[in-house]
Amino acid sequence: MQKGTFTRWFLGWFLVWLLAALVLLCLSLGIRVTAAPGEVTSSPAADPRFAMILALRATGPHPSLGDHARVLDRLVGSWDVEYMDISKNGKAIHRSGELLVGWILDGRAIEDVWIVYPSGADKDREVYADVRYFDPKSGTWPAIFIDPQEASAATFTGGAVGDDRIVLDSRDLVAGQTRRWSFNDIGDDSLVFRDDASADGGKTWALKSEYHMKRRRAPRVL
Repeated sequence: MQKGTFTRWFLGWFLVWLLAALVLLCLSLGIRVTAAPGEVTSSPAADPRFAMILALRATGPHPSLGDHARVLDRLVGSWDVEYMDISKNGKAIHRSGELLVGWILDGRAIEDVWIVYPSGADKDREVYADVRYFDPKSGTWPAIFIDPQEASAATFTGGAVGDDRIVLDSRDLVAGQTRRWSFNDIGDDSLVFRDDASADGGKTWALKSEYHMKRRRAPRVL
């Protein structure tokens, strides 16, 4: 073997060994080797910064909710979303993203996180959240919507309408408007979300957004 060939061979194997050693070190420290842009790479179980997130999560609704939990429990899971929003000039804007829904606070509340993927000139994703809880006095599900990018919040209230629809109304999302958010045609694997606006107290409505969702199934383990 010539000297130059041997040197390249030795360096190649040395780099492979070094990479393998780094991977084993990361695994032993509970650190993920790859991560999405802006994602924290430490293992949630080992990183104290995730303590609040781990404390929030719940495996299901609290028993005290009884049958009322069924209203929102069917939304729990991960959904792929095709977003369609209508701009002020009437143009339809299409984007993709996801919706993540889960029980929190010992199963006494439910949270959903809306994510819109970056597209076009937007390099950052959009992230929003709702926290919903059951009010036994009114029999409804009030919700608090948070938009951190716009530094705004709004309250909604409502509940199930029939077997496959959930309707929530708000009067403080947009000044001078009543906004109606609804989950429609709720099935095991799909649903349609609509955002409708009324400027005349609910006599007439105009569509502002329509999102089509497909449930994301866990990959099969062979």
